[in-house]
Formats: sequence, structure tokens, C-alpha cells
Amino acid sequence: MRKVKRCALFREKYNSGMNIPIKKLKNGFSLPEFGLGTWQMGGREEADSKNDEKDIAGIRAAIEAGITHIDTAESYAEGHAEELVGEAIQGMNRKKLFITSKVSGWNQEHEKVLQSCKTSLKHLQTDYLDLYLLHQFPPDYPLQHAVRALDKLMDDGLVKHIGVSNFGVEHLKEAQSYTKHRIVCNQVHYNLQVREIEQKGLLKYCQKNDVLLVAYRPVGKGKLLEDVPKIIEELCVKYQKTPAQIAINWLISQKDVVTLAKTSDPAHLKENLGAIGWYLTEGDVELLRKEYPDQMFVSDVTPLG
Repeated sequence: MRKVKRCALFREKYNSGMNIPIKKLKNGFSLPEFGLGTWQMGGREEADSKNDEKDIAGIRAAIEAGITHIDTAESYAEGHAEELVGEAIQGMNRKKLFITSKVSGWNQEHEKVLQSCKTSLKHLQTDYLDLYLLHQFPPDYPLQHAVRALDKLMDDGLVKHIGVSNFGVEHLKEAQSYTKHRIVCNQVHYNLQVREIEQKGLLKYCQKNDVLLVAYRPVGKGKLLEDVPKIIEELCVKYQKTPAQIAINWLISQKDVVTLAKTSDPAHLKENLGAIGWYLTEGDVELLRKEYPDQMFVSDVTPLG
């Protein structure tokens, strides 16, 4: 294997304001195939404002380029990532945006879920969330309490859709048994290398049971672009795409799978959008599923709970 730099194989132009294809479940829930993540915008576990201007500009640039799904969480930079999203979307048509946030596992007691949602709405400067997720299986509280809180948020009109993140099949089924509303998605760590959701049957379960999978870290924070295997190089030539575009497209070429990635870099945004609007053949999707080297069957970030 040899080193392949980002965008080294092919460069493409994209039209500002492109229409990103939508994936729609049988139950009516839909999401764009590609969205913007905000993890590490505004800091990591703690708030850090030194890059605020760049991050706000990055969010606005993504929206102007056609991205409508913006994903964040109360734990990202202690809520500062939400504040940056709120600042970035001021003056924009809120109805054209799809904003997701997540309540942390340590706040998943019933009343804490309700308060966390209200705090997130304040940070985001909006009166509703399009999607609200349990960020992980709650370690300290009964899952039933957290799910019933999600129901109440929907009943009160503060949240339009509910879901979970990093849930394995067993706990996803449990959550589904408690809610009167439909759990429409599960956000998980999934890419060419990290295959836990395949190994543990979650991918097939969600595809069979009308739950959308939202894959984060599609290029492993750049890790998948460092030593590019021959199988990816060959597909880059075949499709006239970059390694990052092949990695992202492998996800969205699958049934009921969408993805999101964080970037404040205009060049990376441009490259990411070059992964949209075309699809790998089914044969190439399966080839990568079977032959991509050094696969991991447990997430090194957040294993399924």
C-alpha cells in the first residue's frame, strides 16, 4: 500500500446549493443521505472558543452548499457546539433545516431528559428539534424512563422525531417496546473498517424493521485515507473518485443507511459533496464488505450498548 493524499487522485467541481438525495423509510421518516456533524466544533469535552468564527463559517458554508441535516449534542463542548449551530442558522429558513441533538447518558433520567432538551433548544435558538436521540444506552437510569420522556417531548411539540445512538439490537428492541411513538433511527459508528453493526446483526435488524442507520465517522477522522488499500485505489480509478468519496458512498449505497461528517474546511466540504449523487454497484458494495482489510468488529470509539 502507498500513501494517497486527500483529493490526490481526482478533483471535481460541485454546484453550490446541490440537492442532496433523501432516504425515506416506509413509516414516512426521511433524512438526507449526507449531513454535517459538529463533534469537536467549539471544543471537545469542554468549550473552547478559539475557532468559533471558523466553525460558524463552516456550518454556514455547508448549508449554502446544500446540506440541510445538522447533527449536534449537548455533550459536544459542554453545549457550545449547539450554540455555534444556533448562531450559524440565524436568518435562515428554519423549516428547510433538519436539526438533530442528543441527550447524554448521564442525563437520561425522565426529568433530566426534559430539561436537557429545553437547554439544547435554548442553545440552538429554535423552538423545536427535528430529531432527538438518546446518545447512549443509559448507564444509571431505567431505559423506560428516558424513552417515556422522549414521548412527552413529542407530545409537547418540542421534538418531531425520536431515536437512539450507539444502541445494540437488544436495547433497541427494549426501547421500541416502551415508546408509543416510533424510534426512527439509530446513530452508530460505522465505516469501511468498523463493522460492529454488521457483526452483531444491527444492520440487518434495522433494515428489516424500518429504522434508519446514521453512520458517523465515515472516513474514521481521516484514518481511512492514510494508507489506502489497493481495493480502494482500483475503485477510485473505476469511478473517478477519491478515497474519501468511495468511503462515504459505500455507506449511502446501502439500504436505509445515511451518514454525516464534520468539517469546517471548504476543500474537505467540496470533496465530501463529491460522494453524493451516484452509487457504487451492488457488487462493489459487497466486494468492499468482504474484502476491505483490517476490519474491526467492535467500535474503538463507542461500542454498541
